[in-house]
Amino acid sequence: MHGRLAQPLKFLLVGTGGFVLNIVLFTVLFGAGTWYVGASVLAYLVSNAAMYLGNRYFTFGVSHGEFVRAYLRYLVVGGVVAGLTALLLAAFVEGLGMDPRPAQALALSVLVPLSFVMSKRFAFELRLA
Repeated sequence: MHGRLAQPLKFLLVGTGGFVLNIVLFTVLFGAGTWYVGASVLAYLVSNAAMYLGNRYFTFGVSHGEFVRAYLRYLVVGGVVAGLTALLLAAFVEGLGMDPRPAQALALSVLVPLSFVMSKRFAFELRLA
């Protein structure tokens, strides 16, 4: 697979797994009575931890460097994206009257490009090429 195309496709593949995990966790938490914004943030942070492993080794092929230090940077990226996801989710639910479950999926989907760039540049400290 061509190098410039491979990383975004790998990121998308890892992200798809994280997306599914996120939606399942969100649905369980929300169904159990957790406030939708809290469920969104918790689901994102759990799925973010799983995606870190996939992106570190599969997407970006990073086997060097400190695991924990890089994860902390990835967690910062995840915190930013989780916060933005929660804001979008609230806008979709409160502003547009959407059901929180599809609104969570939409909010996550909108932020994929930002998440990719932030993960590559900041979390894994790789150049955009």
